[in-house]
Order: sequence, then structure tokens, then C-alpha cells
Amino acid sequence: MTNVNLRKNLEAARAIIDKEVNGQLNMWGDSSERSDSTEGQLFFAGLAQLMALETKQAAGHWPAMVPAIYPEGWSGFRDYGSDIANLAVGIAFLTNEMARKIGLGEDTYRRPRDSSDTPYADPQPAAFE
Repeated sequence: MTNVNLRKNLEAARAIIDKEVNGQLNMWGDSSERSDSTEGQLFFAGLAQLMALETKQAAGHWPAMVPAIYPEGWSGFRDYGSDIANLAVGIAFLTNEMARKIGLGEDTYRRPRDSSDTPYADPQPAAFE
């Protein structure tokens, strides 16, 4: 049965992602204090998880090899079961990387769309204007 209530589905997706983010924080502590997360490892772990999921969706099975961009020296790369679970793990890594960068004072500005080159009728404002 398909549930087309997008707002409700977004709330469920956010709850799943939040649970995974909190699980990572509980397991590893504050990502900004991790010596092995200062060179983009969280970013690359997230991308590797999403790349493997793309392979699983395209080929019908989890890849036999860990994607080369997965951080060297990290263990535990695996299929978390469902596509939703694998998405949540990848997004959680990326969310923790964003939080680490925000904590370092990196720029959060999002450039607004240029209405001359966007397919949308109304340009969307930047997230932090």
C-alpha cells in the first residue's frame, strides 16, 4: 500500500535519520573531537554508503568490494538491510560531517537560484538569508 502523505513520510524519514545520527554520536562521541574525522572521513563514508546502495539497486546485490572512497582504516562497512536503512546511514554520516563543519565555523550560505537558469517558476530563497 502506498502512502502519498508527503509531510507524514518526511517526518518518518527525519525520525529515521535522527535515530541514526544519534546512534553514531552515541557510538563515537562528538564528531568534531574525533581525530579520524578531520579529513573528510565522515563525508566519504556517507558517499561510499550511497554509492554501494546505488550498486545494489542497479545490480540487484550489495557490491562485493568496499567502495574505494570509504575511509582508509575504518571498519564496519556493510549492507544495513533495506534501502531506507542504507540511505539513513549515508545521510547520517553526511549530517555529522555538516555538523562538524558548522562547528568549525564554515560558511553556511546557500546561494539563491538564478531564475534565468532554473526550471522552477519561482526561485527559492537561500536557506540562511
